[in-house]
Amino acid sequence: MLASMDGTAPKSKPAKAAPKPKPARATVDLNALAPSDKDSKKKEKREMMAAAVAEAAKREALRDDRDAFSVVIGARVPGSAAEGDAADGNIKDIVLDNFSVSARGKELLKGASLRISHGRRYGLVGPNGMGKSTLLKLLSWRQVPVPKNIDVLLVEQEIVGDDRSATEAVVAANEELTALRAEQAKLEASNDPDDNDKLAEVYEKLNLCDSDAARARASKILAGLGFDQAMQARSTKSFSGGWRMRISLARALFMQPTLLLLDEPTNHLDLRAVLWLEQYLCSQWKKTLIVVSHDRDFLNTVCNDIIHLHDKSLHVYRGNFDDFESGYEQKRKEMNKKFEVYEKQMKAARKTGSKAAQDKVKDQAMSKAHKEVAKGKGKGKNVANDDDNVKPADLPQKWHDYKVEFHFPEPTLLTPPLLQLIDVGFGYPNRPDFKLSDVDVGIDMGTRVAIVGPNGAGKSTILNLLAGDLNPSEGEARRSQKLRIGRYSQHFVDLLTMEENAVQYLLRLHPDQGGMSKAEAVRGKLGKFGLPGHNHLTPIVKLSGGQKARVVFTSISMSNPHILLLDEPTNHLDMQSIDALADALDEFTGGVVLVSHDSRLISRVCDDEEKSQIWVVEDGTVTKYDGSFEDYKDELMAEIKKEVEE
Repeated sequence: MLASMDGTAPKSKPAKAAPKPKPARATVDLNALAPSDKDSKKKEKREMMAAAVAEAAKREALRDDRDAFSVVIGARVPGSAAEGDAADGNIKDIVLDNFSVSARGKELLKGASLRISHGRRYGLVGPNGMGKSTLLKLLSWRQVPVPKNIDVLLVEQEIVGDDRSATEAVVAANEELTALRAEQAKLEASNDPDDNDKLAEVYEKLNLCDSDAARARASKILAGLGFDQAMQARSTKSFSGGWRMRISLARALFMQPTLLLLDEPTNHLDLRAVLWLEQYLCSQWKKTLIVVSHDRDFLNTVCNDIIHLHDKSLHVYRGNFDDFESGYEQKRKEMNKKFEVYEKQMKAARKTGSKAAQDKVKDQAMSKAHKEVAKGKGKGKNVANDDDNVKPADLPQKWHDYKVEFHFPEPTLLTPPLLQLIDVGFGYPNRPDFKLSDVDVGIDMGTRVAIVGPNGAGKSTILNLLAGDLNPSEGEARRSQKLRIGRYSQHFVDLLTMEENAVQYLLRLHPDQGGMSKAEAVRGKLGKFGLPGHNHLTPIVKLSGGQKARVVFTSISMSNPHILLLDEPTNHLDMQSIDALADALDEFTGGVVLVSHDSRLISRVCDDEEKSQIWVVEDGTVTKYDGSFEDYKDELMAEIKKEVEE
């Protein structure tokens, strides 16, 4: 439990006491708003054409993507079921034996095995770029053995916008119900008396499908993901990509496939929607789930098994993410200890100059490994880590850990106040439904702020006002003349589309680098932020989203900021990098303002009673929550549990 956070910024008006968290309500997302009347006719045709072009591009990319993978299936274990097996249509477990995967010449998995048990909720974890998303794709494409009777659905792209409402788009995921409604409309428009009997049959089938109940269930899921009644009735083409991604997620939850695959499902959600999804999956989802996520709290709440992709292998750990970490650390220590003993014995054997002595050490190590494997199989698990999938015996090897280190330099001390918004009001032109008023907040050295609230309420707008990217329409923004601000947002990452490489880009922005070689100094910084050396000279346009994010963080560090304004900084980072970011923010003595759906990151950043604040953006203003972030989260969870259980 965090301490109470009731400090205020010097010389700024006291923030208003925040009301208790409220159920999801109508909020205005500037990207989600329908076009104005003046522009709608002009934009409609262009948007439809753009959607068609985007859909065609996605299909083409998907074809290219499938061709990029090479899958080799080794010998199957007797009794395992593969696609094409028709002996037992009731098989619900998936057994993948001894398979290897390569992508564009890079080996991702080698001789891996995995058992996916029906009704379990798995978290798939591992460093970025190692093959987690690839494994989900291979399962959904059935390029690895999946029994025919198991339907698989992967949620990775937003729905293509059209004239259907959000609710209609979700209900349409039920193909049988959609077909019956189409037949109903056709028969009702018919003047043929002979169609009356057919129409009666359709009505009976619709009753069996419980059409009204289906719409109610779709509406409930959409509401949980942040759609109020007005938004549920809006056409899908009027929503931004992030909201259409939520519709795709709602469709998947509505369809209830036997195996649901989710790839970073929390990235497009606000905190309340993340907590709702956690509660829904824990209480309502009875089928199999595999989720890739960097959100530790989400994995701890939702998952009862963790699949760890490490060293081109897959290992299953019983329990949630915290349980996995404990088992992982134990296995790492045991493997490194075995390796040290083996290396010591081999070193002594080499000194004798006898090949026979070296072979004897190897044989003894292999014999011991075989016995441990046999013992693990006899118990149905791996002795070292409670692993369901026991790999073939091998010589002891050193455990290779993935390490990354973030660092922001010690800022020069500035006299407060550093940054203030005083009686600020703001509205966007041609957006009369959006208005911020009476905003009084301040930030100084050491201040820690988490901004929470529904998507579209104005969290990013507050960051833009603080940064000076937007000017208040009312009130005043004050900044210290010497203030340097480090800014992170998805927009900055998306702008990195240039042909120059990361080293060239950073040297252009920050030419004053010390040391014998400026380029080497920059490469050293990029390496600490987790960008592999072979990517330092790769054109930025060819880097992944996660790699571009590391370039942006490196640039922020090189700017020597006094204040960090971070808008959803975890979206492209893996678990190790998020932990490294949290450590760096903990050590940073400047101010930090954070917008994030990652509960654990917020908890780590806002853990100081004197300097931490929770700003709630809702109902057109900013109020300070009277309590810790954990208190705020607990109140939200209590409301969400009631909604899910109703």
